[in-house]
Amino acid sequence: MITDIFARRYDEVLRFDLDTAQNVIGPILLQANQIFFDDVQPVLCLPDSFFQKLNQKIAREVALSALSDYPGSTQQQICSSFMATPYREFDERQRNPDYYCKTRLSMLELLFREAEAHVQTNVLGLVAALSRKNAANVAVKKKLDQAIQELNVRLQYRTRFVYNNGFLHLADDQLSAQRIAAPFWEIVSDPKWATVDQEMKEAFDRLDRGQDDAFTHACDVLESTMKIISGDKGWTTGTEKGAAAYITNLRTGGFLEKWEVDPLTVIFTKTTQSSQTRRRQQPPRPSLKCPADLGNRELHDVDQEPRAAD
Repeated sequence: MITDIFARRYDEVLRFDLDTAQNVIGPILLQANQIFFDDVQPVLCLPDSFFQKLNQKIAREVALSALSDYPGSTQQQICSSFMATPYREFDERQRNPDYYCKTRLSMLELLFREAEAHVQTNVLGLVAALSRKNAANVAVKKKLDQAIQELNVRLQYRTRFVYNNGFLHLADDQLSAQRIAAPFWEIVSDPKWATVDQEMKEAFDRLDRGQDDAFTHACDVLESTMKIISGDKGWTTGTEKGAAAYITNLRTGGFLEKWEVDPLTVIFTKTTQSSQTRRRQQPPRPSLKCPADLGNRELHDVDQEPRAAD
């Protein structure tokens, strides 16, 4: 199974230089390491098998046989060592500043993502069954939330990144991140909004890459939100076709005002027209037949102009 990691999403978007690796990302990684292993782990008490799976996922995604080259007698220590060891020139394991930053930020991202998933499944999921432990379970979730809040404060102080619901992404406007993004991500962390959460992350991913269909994916978020609300309110009939039907459901049910319906209708009309235009402009799909001379061809890496570090 392919794991979505920071290094892959931002491979062609960002370039990190030596100064950034040593004086920006390195200190952030050390602080994140302390936040997790000094504050979160003593409360969660995650077993070594948790870190073994984490290390295996990262190793697979960055094409390493294992992380065993990093010091540590346990998988937890290896994980910590991989993430928090400062960048040093000529360290073959760290390769170059860009590789170091992207792979270590990927570990940071995945570490907190898997911890959140563990809490959602193994802590909050047991609240109803273990009613006597409600307070303790809620306290565990609160501790992790506080750790993520501190992580984001430190990230935004030194970088343009923010961590939300398992993913690191760019957030240039700190005020918008605090007043709009943070509350949004908190709401969609509920499993009910899983589709909205995933589609919004896809929209951000495409926006960060400069892809022109980011707007279309953002509209998918809006449509999924309306579908969920319509279903929860009992307004969905099963005969709906497209966003316009759900807009009607929400308007008829009194959830939307007239002045809200009009711009929503325009948005989805333009989205549909844009999607149809892109489909007409797409080139024919390549043939899946294997050329007879494929075996005689050589593959060459394409040199790319390095970008300035962010």
